[in-house]
Amino acid sequence: MAKQYPQYPHPPQNSGGEIDVGQQLRNLLHYKYPIAIAVLAGGFLGALYSLAATPVYRADAMLEIETKQNQILTEISNLFSPENSNLTFEGELELAQSRLVLGKTVDDLQLAQTVTPKYFPIVGSLVHNLSSDTEPELKIHTFDVEPDWLNEAFVLTAQNSKSYTVELPDGRTLNGKVGQALKLSPQTTLQVNQILADDGQRFTLVKHSKLSAIENLKQNLTVSSKGKTSPIINLAYKGTEPDKITKILNSIADNYVNQNINRDVQVAASGLAFISDELPRLKATLQEAENKLNEYRKKSGSLDIPVESKGALESLVNIETQITNLRTEEAGLAELYTQEHPTYKAVLDKLAVLEKAKSRINQQIAELPNTQQEVIRLTRDVETNQTTYTQLLAKQQELNIMKASTQGNVWIVDYADVPEKPVAPRKAVITLLAAMTAGVLTAGWFLLRSALRHGITKPEEIEAMGMDVAAIIPLSKAQSKRDTLRSKLKSFSGNRANYLLGVEAPTDAAVEALRALRTNIYFSMIDAKNNILMITGTSPNVGKSFVAANLATVMAQSGKKVLLIDADMRKGYLDELFSICPEKGLSDILEGRLSPGQAVQETEIPNLSFIGHGPLPENPSELLLDGRLATLLSRARQRYDYVVIDTPPVLSVTDANIVGQQAGTTLLVARYNATSARELDISANRLAQSNIKVSGVILNGMRSEGRSGYGYYAAYTRKADKK
Repeated sequence: MAKQYPQYPHPPQNSGGEIDVGQQLRNLLHYKYPIAIAVLAGGFLGALYSLAATPVYRADAMLEIETKQNQILTEISNLFSPENSNLTFEGELELAQSRLVLGKTVDDLQLAQTVTPKYFPIVGSLVHNLSSDTEPELKIHTFDVEPDWLNEAFVLTAQNSKSYTVELPDGRTLNGKVGQALKLSPQTTLQVNQILADDGQRFTLVKHSKLSAIENLKQNLTVSSKGKTSPIINLAYKGTEPDKITKILNSIADNYVNQNINRDVQVAASGLAFISDELPRLKATLQEAENKLNEYRKKSGSLDIPVESKGALESLVNIETQITNLRTEEAGLAELYTQEHPTYKAVLDKLAVLEKAKSRINQQIAELPNTQQEVIRLTRDVETNQTTYTQLLAKQQELNIMKASTQGNVWIVDYADVPEKPVAPRKAVITLLAAMTAGVLTAGWFLLRSALRHGITKPEEIEAMGMDVAAIIPLSKAQSKRDTLRSKLKSFSGNRANYLLGVEAPTDAAVEALRALRTNIYFSMIDAKNNILMITGTSPNVGKSFVAANLATVMAQSGKKVLLIDADMRKGYLDELFSICPEKGLSDILEGRLSPGQAVQETEIPNLSFIGHGPLPENPSELLLDGRLATLLSRARQRYDYVVIDTPPVLSVTDANIVGQQAGTTLLVARYNATSARELDISANRLAQSNIKVSGVILNGMRSEGRSGYGYYAAYTRKADKK
């Protein structure tokens, strides 16, 4: 400490933006207990939520789409729906979620109305779920509402098991009785058959529109398959009531299978209806055509058609037959698709082509002689009607077989069973995630706070600024507890509790550090201009008064005569630590009301004398500039081995700059993780501008940072001893 530094370089800046991982880990290790408490608290809250949350169950069902059907039925079915010959299953997934299927389930199970028990927000439902009480239940017979009140909430309150009140969406409240229909409005009726709940229990009633109810089903329904060509379809439904979700899923599966069967039956029925309407007409037309042909032959004497005209006649008959078949197919497709559907449009295009071909052949026939034209026309009518009539009779039999034996191509592999275990909440996962989240957030908060503070945490930071570390004083737990008690007593009674660590806890690690500092001061002051020691701080609450009082105490305990002066005539409190009368002190001496001998008071500690700050003046700095301070210190340094002066912080006022002119040794107190490097730098340079040399910096309140014991304290004590 013989080396002095009149000017101090600015603290080094981290130009690379590098993060000291080791330091961050040490910071986290220092806050291990708060982080551990946060982890436990987060885990506890997660576990509490897991136990209190309403369990969610999942029901599963499996369907299979058959690709191999009876060959005859497949051919008949492909007549009306050719696209089935290249079956894909991607569309079946959408069909299972269609309004056709889900709407039937909504109607069958009356899912358009919902009844939900109403609890106090968050807390109420948690308390209910944690308790063993049964779920409140409301059995409704009739709940019809007017269109404007669809999807609106009605609030029903159970008065007792026989009566209730219901609050309407328009704000009106009506009274009702169990078992009796209550007319809420001209189109709204409510009848409650049974109330299984405590008196005062509230329920929310909602009558959903069919579309809204279907959307509610979709939100909880999952339809999936292994791939676009996989014939297996998996259905899953989630909900809080196991029995209810099982019924819903099985209903959806049944409705999906039934619509598949009904689709084939509908196709066959449409074709049969068309054929039934056509057969009587064709039969009559055939008889009439035969009669006309026979009469014309008798009349004209023509018995046969010329060979050159037979080809045109056969083509015309074939076209007429194809047109009839396409008309039958069109009748079936009209029940399934609109005219914009690709399959329907393909049939219409074929009909258009055949009609054009028919027109061309008719033009060819029109160029023949009249007798041949008439014979061909009459023969065509007979053969066309006869072929068409025969085909329709065969088709009628085929469709009757299809309608009677159709089973669809979808069947249920597994119906849904009532689930036994909930799938959510996953208690272990939630508890673990909650604990980890709480721990991460807490650790992040401490790291962020440390990053924003930029407080000094290592002696190397002080040395990097060109200043010596005079001492490292560990944080005293005993002193911290007393400081907390003192602040409480002050808030209640206005007085502080006197507690001097050097007397009450002489074996404390902080006192041991002060003893090491005392030894260093003895040797360093040999070369100083006098035996006056000024102790100041960078800013308030760094612990300068704690250091001054306890350092003076351990000095006096070593047999040296010590005078402690409280020069903080603004907020000094050393008189309370030593239980000294505050009515006289330094301000009295500087104002000339008392002589130094009258202001000096003896403490209970042998060899330790004390001068308090006295009555708080309005102009402390001006009083210190008076020559009486120099006179006081000149006499004091002759009568005492050491004079220790506690001054206000450097960055707050200029008192330390004035007092420091008289001191041979100046120590600057910084607080661990509270005093920034900039504050320390500015304080040291401000003193240097007043020609005051800082002999060393005391790093007060040093924490262990997870190391065993006070490693910094031991290392720097050895270093100081060598000096």
